[in-house]
Amino acid sequence: MTDAPRADSAFRPRTLRSAGGATADICLHGAHVLAWHPLGVTGNQFFLSGTSRYASGAAIRGGIPVVFPQFSGMGALPKHGFARTLAWSAAATSDDARVSFELLESAATLALWPHRFHARLDVELGDDCLSVSLAVLNTGDSECEFTAALHSYFAVDDIANARVHGLRGRDCLDATRGMRPGREERPAMPIEGEVDLVFHAVDGELALSDGEKRIVIERDGFPDVVVWNPGAEKAAALADLEPGSWRRMLCVEPACIERPVRLGSGERWRGVQRLRCLPLGAPGR
Repeated sequence: MTDAPRADSAFRPRTLRSAGGATADICLHGAHVLAWHPLGVTGNQFFLSGTSRYASGAAIRGGIPVVFPQFSGMGALPKHGFARTLAWSAAATSDDARVSFELLESAATLALWPHRFHARLDVELGDDCLSVSLAVLNTGDSECEFTAALHSYFAVDDIANARVHGLRGRDCLDATRGMRPGREERPAMPIEGEVDLVFHAVDGELALSDGEKRIVIERDGFPDVVVWNPGAEKAAALADLEPGSWRRMLCVEPACIERPVRLGSGERWRGVQRLRCLPLGAPGR
């Protein structure tokens, strides 16, 4: 994990531990998962930039930023909404392998998005797996609408060797070409140059292979998938991304984009991402 400033308690990580000794680090700022060390696998499985800003109102570059209530710049709100830049509160728990965070509306959020809500992020750690669940309850009197994602930054040894599995035959929109429609026909999709693809209505599990390991990605409640890497040119313009580090990361994000979530008063939505880290030679893989 990067040596980030810890003067503000919102950035001080809380460490989860599984029964077998796996760990995960999460901080109150953004309810942000910073690190995941599964049992028997070397290193943090999430990319975390060493030049990321740790400041109130800033987004952390890496880990799992929570995108809510707007994906990217697809609306009038700040890019990716406000959930990733606010301090959440931790719910009480006595379990070393589980933690929950909550975020409620405030004067600041109501000025941007005029809806009352209760968001909850639940994180559960196993020896070789990590589950992250985002739930949103509409506590207001009128209907609300939002888009959301878990903007997962996975660490890879070299982007040239990374492959995304499970997208063959899926239609997508290419944000690098003005949202031009496309279709992925390769069983194992390589990452070549800048990639910013939005896949709609993806069912089944996905996987990210990289060297001698594979991360299996299961989703519930998130129908869409985003695959993103800035490539060399765009990465050079990102001040919070270390030079050359675009080669060591790949975002594979469960999302709700094509059809925004609509909640009536008192209604609740929930989306889940389950990750499992396996050796490439594991049975059935």
